[in-house]
Amino acid sequence: MKTIRKIATFASICILVGCAGPQALVDSPIVRLSSIKSAHMSFDRQNFLLGFEVSNPNAFPLPVKVVKYSVRINDQRFASGETQGEFTIPAHGDGAFTISVDLDMLQQTSRLASLLRLGSHGDLAYELEGSFAVNIPFARPIPFSSKGTLSLAEDL
Repeated sequence: MKTIRKIATFASICILVGCAGPQALVDSPIVRLSSIKSAHMSFDRQNFLLGFEVSNPNAFPLPVKVVKYSVRINDQRFASGETQGEFTIPAHGDGAFTISVDLDMLQQTSRLASLLRLGSHGDLAYELEGSFAVNIPFARPIPFSSKGTLSLAEDL
């Protein structure tokens, strides 16, 4: 029964994508930065785990295979890149994912010190931009962007 449902969903998406184009049919997911945790530090490298929450407004699941992202904190570039996904955000549902980010301490010392200092006192403003490459035939990457604040009192 699940196989028939998957085939029917796949066929419906293919037909709709062919008729209207994927951008007209896929609403951008809502992505929020939910946490920043310091994972590992060495003399020249700092590793952070960035936690994200995602809400899918679409009537079909989004099988994510690649995440491209750019994170700005307090109007400064913090991290950007691309990572393999392999997770699915359910239809009209929520999900979460984590990205591991390595930063060069020697190049970003002042930025990291500022983040750690401000994080211990309250909220940080963030901006996200990026896209999800999804495992749906003919679908273009689905963009997302958001702004918000994050309390780091417990995270770092």
